[in-house]
Amino acid sequence: MPVAVTTAPIPKQPYRAPHPTTPRPVTTSIPILRADATGIAAVRAYEDAPSTSTTAIPTIDIAAYTRSVLDLTMRLAEVIFSSGAGAEDATAAMLALTRAYGLRGTEANITHTIITLTHEDQSTHESISRSRDVKYRNLNYAKLTATSELIAELIEEPTDVAEARKRLATIVSSKPQVTLLYRRVGWSLVGAGAAALFGGSPIVILAAFVAGFVIDFLTTALEKRRVPLFYQTVVGGAIGPIFAAVVPLVDPGASPSLVVVATIIMLLAGVTTFGAVHDTLSGFYLTGTARLIEALLITGGLVAGVAGSSLVLARFGLDLGISADVPVTLGVVAIQLVAAVVIVAGFALGTQVPWRAFWVVCLLGAVAEAIYLGASNAGFGLVWSSGAAAMGAGLLAAVGARIVRTPPLVIIVCALVPLVPGLALFRGLLEMADGDINGLLNLLTAGAVAVALAASAILAQLIVQYVWGPGRSLQRRFVGPLMALPVRLSRSNKPGARI
Repeated sequence: MPVAVTTAPIPKQPYRAPHPTTPRPVTTSIPILRADATGIAAVRAYEDAPSTSTTAIPTIDIAAYTRSVLDLTMRLAEVIFSSGAGAEDATAAMLALTRAYGLRGTEANITHTIITLTHEDQSTHESISRSRDVKYRNLNYAKLTATSELIAELIEEPTDVAEARKRLATIVSSKPQVTLLYRRVGWSLVGAGAAALFGGSPIVILAAFVAGFVIDFLTTALEKRRVPLFYQTVVGGAIGPIFAAVVPLVDPGASPSLVVVATIIMLLAGVTTFGAVHDTLSGFYLTGTARLIEALLITGGLVAGVAGSSLVLARFGLDLGISADVPVTLGVVAIQLVAAVVIVAGFALGTQVPWRAFWVVCLLGAVAEAIYLGASNAGFGLVWSSGAAAMGAGLLAAVGARIVRTPPLVIIVCALVPLVPGLALFRGLLEMADGDINGLLNLLTAGAVAVALAASAILAQLIVQYVWGPGRSLQRRFVGPLMALPVRLSRSNKPGARI
């Protein structure tokens, strides 16, 4: 009789997915790697190695390395942002630097006074975030250019983080390119050149020069005492009419109002209208709006200072009415071109433009003024003539930037200073003080000119970077052009500094 064989049921085991690779044998061990790009490269080489490799397991503090890279990146972005670069340039620099140092999944954000950088580990999904406050801003194009060059070098060949921080500290703590006295003379030249641009007599030019010197002295002293920028501008605006009151005592036939116009142009030269328009057109609406409010605040302080001082002087019988425009003749055109060069040279001296770029900014300043005068004589109007001049200067600035190895932003801003709408603003100011509604139209015209200058120059750079540079790759990540960073203008794949 057959015996029944019973078998115990096999218990079900939970399903486990097979490991994609077998554990690799490790023959040796190595010490902790240095937290730099070399260490990250070793980690990635180990991760990409085949499973049968005998590569030693590297050990590295990824979190410490990430924090050090984020800190370095934000410090570099803070320097260029506080020195005049736009939010888009600072964001692009942070993203490019973190990619160069091996950090993937990084997000950058700028809100006018706060820079935030966040990195998410793709394997653990843990985030490390850092932020920095941008407390003070000052146009320093020498520092901007040096930091931009350092960013380009780090993007191409990332060095040790500690070494990079030492180089950045050297740039930040280095002595100014010129002493304070020469910078003050530069701002004075802006006022003197503006007086000559509108046909002022030698006495008017001298008064504008001295007024510019005094204004810079007072505003610098107030800045050291942390006086708000609005009140600094009020004091600066009040100086112009005071010096204008002295001009008729020396030369009764001179126009004292041109001294006021010259000081207005000097004070408006440092206004952040260009940066506000650039940030707004680039999609950084919060930062652009904040910069625009700052520009309006500075302009409001200037208007208050000029209006208050003019009203006080009017009590003593001083008339600051604007005379008819200077007739454009060949001789006057030559004087205006020379005056434009003086304005640009003075502004470049005051903002510490690198010496190698001086001749380019002066040349483009004369070219922009010539285009403006030609368009005005052709009947294109104030706004469109200003836009045409900015477009021409912006196109040529791309070539000049490559020649002198300077960011295009430095060249464009300097070249457009002679076109600042100081005369239109002064006319609108006086008419509004007299209760004339046409003054509002002149103020709106001055604002339209400022926007046209910035928008046209930005459009020119956008065209250049799209036609002659990596425009297509830039368009996938950013809206506007990069103007404070070294963008490689070539479609080839050859190595070079690029974002």
